[in-house]
Amino acid sequence: MTRTAAPPTQPPEPEGPRQVTKFEFNLLRILRFLVRHFPADQGLQLVRTATTKPECISAGAVELVKDTLKKALVLFLTRAGGWRNDKYLRDGQPLGGRVWDRIPLDERTLEFSRPVLDFLFWLTAEKVHESKVAWDAAPKALTPADELFFALSFDAVRADPDVLAVMRRKDVVARNPFCWLLAPQDAADPDAAKPAVPDFAGVCQGQRAVLLECLQRELTHRWVKTERDKGQLADWKKMRVQGNAEFATLRGFLQAAEAARRTDLARFVLRTNAQVLQSDLTPVFWTGGLQGSGPQRLADRLEAQRAALAVPRQMEILETWQERARYVGYFDDDYQASQMWKADWEAVSGDRVAARARAAVEMLEPLRGPVAGAAPADGAAAGGNSEGSPG
Repeated sequence: MTRTAAPPTQPPEPEGPRQVTKFEFNLLRILRFLVRHFPADQGLQLVRTATTKPECISAGAVELVKDTLKKALVLFLTRAGGWRNDKYLRDGQPLGGRVWDRIPLDERTLEFSRPVLDFLFWLTAEKVHESKVAWDAAPKALTPADELFFALSFDAVRADPDVLAVMRRKDVVARNPFCWLLAPQDAADPDAAKPAVPDFAGVCQGQRAVLLECLQRELTHRWVKTERDKGQLADWKKMRVQGNAEFATLRGFLQAAEAARRTDLARFVLRTNAQVLQSDLTPVFWTGGLQGSGPQRLADRLEAQRAALAVPRQMEILETWQERARYVGYFDDDYQASQMWKADWEAVSGDRVAARARAAVEMLEPLRGPVAGAAPADGAAAGGNSEGSPG
């Protein structure tokens, strides 16, 4: 009779804090900074400082990274809106409850992949703003949780212009829809002719859509603040770049949400407009801080001013959704979804908000077209600005 050896068991966990190296200690502090559990000034200082890197890190440090990631992102999503007893569409039908009531556990479990650890390793070992090590990760290799983590990381470091310039060139940012929805003004390349927004189709499906449900209040808060801060923006180019990035982001996202029949994911766009347009506003609300006369060409000045109103201009799309929802019949497939959209629209007095948005946008259209039978002025036809003309 032969006896088999008992399977090896894991050694017991040591009592007290785990022992880590200096590199691992800095890596963990950077991770806590990225997930908003460490002071921003100290975190950015660590990102700008290189630490001699080892060949690898200990298993204990890896476990601490995993534990921090799972707990911190769940806490962030819960605080951002996952705790709210709300309704969202699931298979075309409204389903209420908190996120853990609506979504089965296997569909909301966050899974992280190797690029996250590689990114933390690179961030700790290099002076990111001076790094010659070309780190990046292919978007197809990322899980939904990875994308959210990189979006939060980008949000944490974008306060530093040098680090921001490096990060916005990485695919994990440039092709990450969460980065663009959270901060399009910083995700866009300021020197590009037009913003190269990512494909938003994926963010309206599967676990990414669940994450977006949790982020609705966070997104509303961010976009409302950005709109109210525009009146303090003095630089014409910065206004144009920011507005164009916002317009391209929202328009691409709304098209994807409509195609996926997830209009409920666009609530933050509707609520942002409702909170900003609580009264009749003129374009000065957005453009009042611009300094000087701006670009020489009238067309360029108008472009910057139109860009400033990127968010109100989206009400045109939302209004078409509302109009279409009015004609969906009881026996139509989209009846329940259309009823929920109409409820969202009525909750913010959507007709009034749309009218105010339309009025503000039309105030910036002095060249909408000549009166019938009249020839256009030379300056208008050329898109230029004759001396002494307004604007």
